[in-house]
Amino acid sequence: MTLLHPLDLVVMAAYFLVLLWIGFRVMRSKKGESESETFFAADRNMNLFQTTSTTAATDIGGGFSIAMGGLGFTLGISGSWLIAISGLSVVMASFLVVPKVKRWADRVKGLTTGDLFEQRFDRRTGTMAASLVGISWFTFVGGQIIAGGKLLQATLGIDLAVAIFVAGSVILAYTAMGGLKAVIYTDVFQMTILLVGVVFILVPVGIVRVGGISEMIAFFEADSDTASMVQWGAAGWPQMLAWFFSIFPVWFISIAGFQRIIAAQDEKTARRAFVLTGIPIEWPLFAIGSTLVGMFARMLAPELVDAELATPTMILMLLPAGVAGLVIAAYIAALMSTADSCLIGPVAIFVNDIYRKLLKPNATDKELVRVARMATIVLGVLAIGTAYLLPNVLDLILYAYTFGAAGLFFPMLGLLFWKRATASGAFWSILTGGTSAVVWTIASEPWVAASYVGWASSCTTLVAVSLATEHAVEEDVESFA
Repeated sequence: MTLLHPLDLVVMAAYFLVLLWIGFRVMRSKKGESESETFFAADRNMNLFQTTSTTAATDIGGGFSIAMGGLGFTLGISGSWLIAISGLSVVMASFLVVPKVKRWADRVKGLTTGDLFEQRFDRRTGTMAASLVGISWFTFVGGQIIAGGKLLQATLGIDLAVAIFVAGSVILAYTAMGGLKAVIYTDVFQMTILLVGVVFILVPVGIVRVGGISEMIAFFEADSDTASMVQWGAAGWPQMLAWFFSIFPVWFISIAGFQRIIAAQDEKTARRAFVLTGIPIEWPLFAIGSTLVGMFARMLAPELVDAELATPTMILMLLPAGVAGLVIAAYIAALMSTADSCLIGPVAIFVNDIYRKLLKPNATDKELVRVARMATIVLGVLAIGTAYLLPNVLDLILYAYTFGAAGLFFPMLGLLFWKRATASGAFWSILTGGTSAVVWTIASEPWVAASYVGWASSCTTLVAVSLATEHAVEEDVESFA
């Protein structure tokens, strides 16, 4: 594979320096007793452009960018339904989740999923919810770092372990310095580059290179083995249902989405940002664009052994020096936009739900921020190790989704919409849903997908235990009515 031109390396180096500068500026600009609000909640004053950019960048990150190119290479246009499901989820969440969560967060200065579940149910349930979300999204960080490592490996010709280390180190640096506010500011920059690089540069150039859409369709239809590549339903209902059950619940329980709701300046801003993320950013722009890139690779570089290298291969093959560096930066931007958000989530959960509530309730604001920076580095290093040991992007992402969705989706719906849900019902629902999904995954998913088993056990447990128990004294039902 052709490597990057020196001009491309200069563009990428400049991009990395900008990210580090943003983190440094945020760290230096906010000191004092409100520093933790900046680190964990971005001062709760992000405007529509900032909130939309960071919400979209978080979801269509490096893992999906690289994985969607791989799906386009192997499956064709029907692979785009994977992101379409996420777009549907975020639009539904804008109406069902955003209003109640934003009102609650502004009223009590809530920070995490653990805070939310603790107020509605009790401390035990809040800790369980926080732990499940933290573990799930920590796993997701690894998927993004793998994607960035593969991209750097393919374009720079360096060892995968070194590539993972480089990608992870930059993420850790600016996230540890500036927290959520730095993450959001970098997301604005990164989302702009991503849309320009992929949707408005790489896709049009690729269409021209393959002779147009009609020529591409004719190419695939000429061979019975590839005719399904241009069929929207080729993925099949079993596969699309598996994607749905794994992905649709995510925006209802996502710690990254939760933090964007908290950081928005008001409820209207948060709702509009979520809608715009689903339509048109996720669908049709990103879903179809990233899948087309994989299809270009199937035509122009069919000898690829690793389908997930389809995207970097097309960048190097189709784009001139300088522009290729910009688009590589765009995909690295996508990687970082999700990895940093999914890292700051578990960090916030550890500091707020474990350290502040259980280990040191009297910790000062300054101490909490210092612990958060240390936790960012420690959890980030562990995530890099996880990424290195589990080098399959799409499997890791879907596993993280399934793990979190199975345990929390129905308890979250109960929290927001079913007054009869009790603390005991929510606690055991989280435990049985998450555990059954993990056990079923370890057992290689006999008969049905792990997400089906997790959903069924979680829903059944929530209803049965809630109807068999009474509300605990600590429960606050009326605040969420």
